Amino acid sequence: MGRPRVLVGEFKHETNSFCSSRTGIPQFRARSLKVGDEIVPFFRGVRVELGGIIAGCEEEDLEMIPSVAANAMPGGLVTREAMEFVKGEMLKAIANAGSVDGILLSLHGAMVLEDAPDGEGELLSALREAVGPNVPIMATLDHHANITPAMLEKATCLFAYDTYPHVDQYDRGYEAAKTMARVLRGEIKPVMRGKRIPILAPFLQTAKAPMKDFIDAAHRWEEDCRVVSVSILAGFPWADIPDCGCSVIAITDGDEELAQKIVDSMADTIWARREECALELTPLEEAVRRAIAAPKGPVILADVADNPGGGGSGDTIYVLRELIRQGAKNVGLAIIWDPEVVEKAAQAGVRSRIKVRLGGKMEPLFPDSIEIEATVRTIADGIFVNKGPMGRGLRNDVGRLVALDADGIEILVPERRIQPWDPEIFRRVGIEPTEKQILVVKSSLHFRAAYGPFASEIIEVDAPGITAINFHQFNFKNVARPIFPLDTF
Repeated sequence: MGRPRVLVGEFKHETNSFCSSRTGIPQFRARSLKVGDEIVPFFRGVRVELGGIIAGCEEEDLEMIPSVAANAMPGGLVTREAMEFVKGEMLKAIANAGSVDGILLSLHGAMVLEDAPDGEGELLSALREAVGPNVPIMATLDHHANITPAMLEKATCLFAYDTYPHVDQYDRGYEAAKTMARVLRGEIKPVMRGKRIPILAPFLQTAKAPMKDFIDAAHRWEEDCRVVSVSILAGFPWADIPDCGCSVIAITDGDEELAQKIVDSMADTIWARREECALELTPLEEAVRRAIAAPKGPVILADVADNPGGGGSGDTIYVLRELIRQGAKNVGLAIIWDPEVVEKAAQAGVRSRIKVRLGGKMEPLFPDSIEIEATVRTIADGIFVNKGPMGRGLRNDVGRLVALDADGIEILVPERRIQPWDPEIFRRVGIEPTEKQILVVKSSLHFRAAYGPFASEIIEVDAPGITAINFHQFNFKNVARPIFPLDTF
């Protein structure tokens, strides 16, 4: 008997239903779109899901059939064209292979299409139809996945990250591959159950209560030899679909009753503590004042409401405007996404003084911009490699990356949108982040993994933006009601 043959692929997008933009093939190409033989060399050794899947397959001597790996920055609804392209590449790889013994995927779990609410469910359904009922299909999921009935029905096993910031992406991919090998050898017969919990949760650290307590409880269940995996998912609250919300997934070795018992018990525990799933942010003026007055830096101001990692445009200027108003100095700010300003700076050249209208161009809901005069300090190619705990080894390319110095506030302006969770983005333009009094990052929580160890203080700022955590300000139309905190229970 030959080596087991496993299809390997990725289709990741976290969709913010309130964004005005669409996410199509160009947006996937801008971040990462690899096909066929490009995949394994690109991801081998990288601390992301596909890196873990590749390592696990190679350890277990599984023959990998690479299909497509598509990953776009979070943003607006995914186009039908993008879905058909990725789905088509995966189905073509299966057809060309003749047959496969398993499918291993890196998914997000919060993809919403422009014409359908459940991107992952559609993809998994198509793959299941292609390979039949007996071929195991396993996928990794983001901690912020929204679990749908189709995902639970069509997949054999789903493994969500245990951490936020997501420092265990590689581990979950590795776990999925190792579990696939056990199934193909006939060692286990997984049964999966899931349960939705009607909570819209903001960004909650898994290292702190209450989320830490939920994750710890899941790990205690996993100590039972009958349990394969238990996942706690916070959900992605800005994906306005019926199944949006927190959830629990349990996978056991053939024990349906135990799997159901786990998800019921965990769901009850989380629901009972729903009031703890809330955050208090610091008003913008106070946050800047505290950062300026702090005895030492760097103080991190987290612009959580304009997080590109949740669909934020990355070009709101509210924190920048307040920094200027209060006369802040020795500041590094990442990012203001503005290709128009990048081009103007590039034409002017390094050391030039330019006047520009910065920001407010990408999201009609937040059109405010700011007129500044600044010196062009650096123009870089925008390519850097993550060195922090999250996605270590991952190569980023934000196009041309400009550093503008507006009288002591150094602003990073890229051609392509990115969540600046790794400090290497500052170092790429010659800014040493540890030497700043204030660092502004457009990120909800991922930045903590790499910035946290050298930050003197972290302040989460209450400013306007499309990833704001006051859910009452959004016009939800499709989420199943009632749901906390929108409704009273």
